[in-house]
Amino acid sequence: MKTIFQRSCLLLGLALACCGTADAQGRTRARLFWQDDADATVRYGDFKRQGNDYTLEAKTIDGFPALDVEEQSLVQMQADSGLILIGVRDQADGTIGSGWVAIESGGVEEPHGDHSHWKFPNAPSVLRQVIDTEQGNPAHLYHYGRSFVLANDKSSGMTITTAQRLRDPKPSADRTTFVLGGGGHITLAIAEDHVAYSTWIDRSGENSGRVDVVGLGKNDGKRYEIRCPSGGLHGATINEGKVFLAPADGVCWVPADMQMTGSADEVEVKHLAIGKGSEDKPLRTGAFANLKNHVLFTAGKAKDCRLCWIDASSPSPAISTLLIPLDEAEGLSTPVVVETRDRRKLALTFAENRSDSSKDRLIVVDLDPNDDGNFSDAKQVQSIAVGPNQIEGHSGHHTVTVLPGRRQVALTNPGEGSIWIVSLTDFKVAAKFEVPGTPTRLIALGG
Repeated sequence: MKTIFQRSCLLLGLALACCGTADAQGRTRARLFWQDDADATVRYGDFKRQGNDYTLEAKTIDGFPALDVEEQSLVQMQADSGLILIGVRDQADGTIGSGWVAIESGGVEEPHGDHSHWKFPNAPSVLRQVIDTEQGNPAHLYHYGRSFVLANDKSSGMTITTAQRLRDPKPSADRTTFVLGGGGHITLAIAEDHVAYSTWIDRSGENSGRVDVVGLGKNDGKRYEIRCPSGGLHGATINEGKVFLAPADGVCWVPADMQMTGSADEVEVKHLAIGKGSEDKPLRTGAFANLKNHVLFTAGKAKDCRLCWIDASSPSPAISTLLIPLDEAEGLSTPVVVETRDRRKLALTFAENRSDSSKDRLIVVDLDPNDDGNFSDAKQVQSIAVGPNQIEGHSGHHTVTVLPGRRQVALTNPGEGSIWIVSLTDFKVAAKFEVPGTPTRLIALGG
């Protein structure tokens, strides 16, 4: 019979052995999901730290649909409550097969009072998918509140759902809702369960500058139109009760009509000019990012490139600008914005070169160096050389995502098949991982 001392030693040894095994495998800091343009699929990997070393092993997701890489592609993806939704688009106006794929991340969020921790006990799996000729060929997918909103371009409307609805096990469950609104190449601003602003892409004709204002939830059935002074609308967001839109000239905004009491005759669409470029044409943007009460975007080409922002909390919003002049073949990507763990407010944007992608850079702007809530002192603080892009049409761009903890970011280099980890403290590259194919869009889960 073992003595108490012997039993204690045995238990201690088992505990140390278990800790040693966990330590040897490394701690999962985040689970990354990224799109591979080479075969139109999604891969994932657990980003782990063991001592001073990092690991990331690329894996496939069982059951992910096999797409025709010549005819179909993945578009944007969003995550909520551990569920990931990805849009699918084809090259023939949705007649080959378009729609969406919902993936369970395999992660479990554990609440701990004022914060939560994530564990990843399971491999990701496909929860549901709808890919057919009735889905309207989406190009944009949004996440507003708890809602996923897919823009059904060829159906002139949007599909709205949530993680809860997609997970409903009942066969008769009403998992999605289709709402008419918008047309051509739709972009959306949504006040969840209240109102949607859905754009028309037309540059001329009867739908030029048109935005459909569509009631949701208790406002269902109410709708009217507003008009921007120029067409070519591509970009929409909502912040501080205001809707911001991106036509061919500048930015337009209106108060969000949460109760749907407005009308086409009553709503005044206000216009903000960004300025003019070297060709004396009005500058425009194509997409927005939000950081608390600020709306951010990039505009211009080459030497006219700039990062812009709007304080949405102002009663009279105005555009502020930081010039970031680039070479003739370069352009800026839509910014990714973050408040880091040490409270620095940063905007991250890629300078991508279409002639020589070996010159690509990640540009970091400190939006508020003196931390007074005003971005008037914004300045560029870093230009980090990255791997090459592989731009073809709308695909092959770099993407960056903020990792849990807000101390690091992960970025993709499509032209060399790699994912890098970059510190948000000293802006050094902390790790480089080779992955299969052509990694592009990515997101991170964990915490």
